[in-house]
Amino acid sequence: MGQYLKKKWLIVKINQKRAEMISLGESLGLSANETIECSQHLDRLLNQYQECDKRMNQRNIQEIPYEFSQVIKSLLKKTAS
Repeated sequence: MGQYLKKKWLIVKINQKRAEMISLGESLGLSANETIECSQHLDRLLNQYQECDKRMNQRNIQEIPYEFSQVIKSLLKKTAS
């Protein structure tokens, strides 16, 4: 998966996990094992996002549209098969 798409995917996952953690915190309490595990998973997702963002900043911004077009072409080939 390209870095740009991975970053977008991580944003979605982070928002889902954050909502889940808030819900668990409200229903079970902040010190419940489920809430803590969810918080730790959210931390891992945030770390992945930060690493992805760091990699993207190191790359030439002009490479992103090319990478995106390659992913789209790949998906079109898979759906045509």
